Amino acid sequence: MSDLAAERRALRGLPLPVIAVALAVASTLLGDSMLYAVMPSQPESWMLSLPAVGILLSANRLIRLVTNSVAAVIFQWFGRRGPFIAALLLSVVVTLCYGWSTAFGLLLAARMGWGFCWSILRLGGFWTVLTEAGDHNRGLLMGAYSAIVRMGSVGGVLLGAALADLFGHKLTLTLFAAVMAGTAVAWTLTSRRPALAGQSTPQKSERADLRAVLADRRLLVTCGAILVTGLVFSGLVTASLGFYLSAHFGQQIAVLGVALGVTTATGILLGSQWLPLSPLFGYLSDRFGRVTVISGGFATGAAGLIVLAASNSIWLILAAVLFAFVASTALTVTLHATAGDLAPPDRRNAVLSAYATFLDLGSALGPLIGLSFASLAALQGLYSGAAVLLLVAALSFWLVFRSRTSRAVHSHPSET
Repeated sequence: MSDLAAERRALRGLPLPVIAVALAVASTLLGDSMLYAVMPSQPESWMLSLPAVGILLSANRLIRLVTNSVAAVIFQWFGRRGPFIAALLLSVVVTLCYGWSTAFGLLLAARMGWGFCWSILRLGGFWTVLTEAGDHNRGLLMGAYSAIVRMGSVGGVLLGAALADLFGHKLTLTLFAAVMAGTAVAWTLTSRRPALAGQSTPQKSERADLRAVLADRRLLVTCGAILVTGLVFSGLVTASLGFYLSAHFGQQIAVLGVALGVTTATGILLGSQWLPLSPLFGYLSDRFGRVTVISGGFATGAAGLIVLAASNSIWLILAAVLFAFVASTALTVTLHATAGDLAPPDRRNAVLSAYATFLDLGSALGPLIGLSFASLAALQGLYSGAAVLLLVAALSFWLVFRSRTSRAVHSHPSET
């Protein structure tokens, strides 16, 4: 109870810049998240084929493999505040394009534009958190930031789908664009300039080849860990869960005597990945060390995937999915904090953009792998292989960070 009480006290003292930037970034996710919930089930509303929908929903992730580095360069040359405001406003424009265009080319350009915006918004959000955080609370602040940002995803999926059914996607996306515009103006007027102020001229250390940054073994294993996390959870499990449930149980799932459609059940389970647990895991990583939480997260996720690969019990499967998504939350927020630990201010742009690219690569590859199977047996084999991959990642992370005492990762005395 003392840990939870300490967490509540810390959350009440969240820096205003962190709250403000998190709310601004969260609002920009409304339109993007709504598309994932609505566009695949209503492609005719945009006069699109399903393959075209798949291209649109993956384009923003693929483009970020390039734009993450571009965002770092933009921050070096123009500072951080101006580009961040521009990305907020451009997000409004692309959301209006989602709502009012049916031209595939324009929609594709809007999705690519959103990917560029997200590269800037994510980097700016990370900068704000790391500027406001100290060694004692970096994990907690990163967790609180992530929890607030993901409120935008929840709103986009749940509220967006409901409003689209009632009023249509055009009006819903227009409403979301208006909310985003209001949030952008509010952040611009109320934010403290130092939180995103930056050098307007490039620094030589930031322009150095990224190979010099990745030469740090701790950074390499952290980037590898977030790639695996994105590949397995954001990609494989998220993309394949609907097929997995329908292959096991058909089009309806009976739970406590209530029959749920498999689509509804899939949506509920996918929504569980956004449970607001990230501040707790961030706090625990500050208190007990990043290595402990990350190793535990990988082990928990591997256990969940093994159950998914072997079990036919609805209750075990539900528990395994929840375990997997809880592990994903723990890993994501703690690895974000670890990247912050390893990113000194003089090369923070390079480190964070490289880290974000590894995350986006895993998230983009996961659906391609997850949707390439032809049977339930093949998918269960993929789950088993993913469990092994998580355990390998856990061992690699543990060996690298245990092998040296590093104040930067806040290892608990028992871990060093």
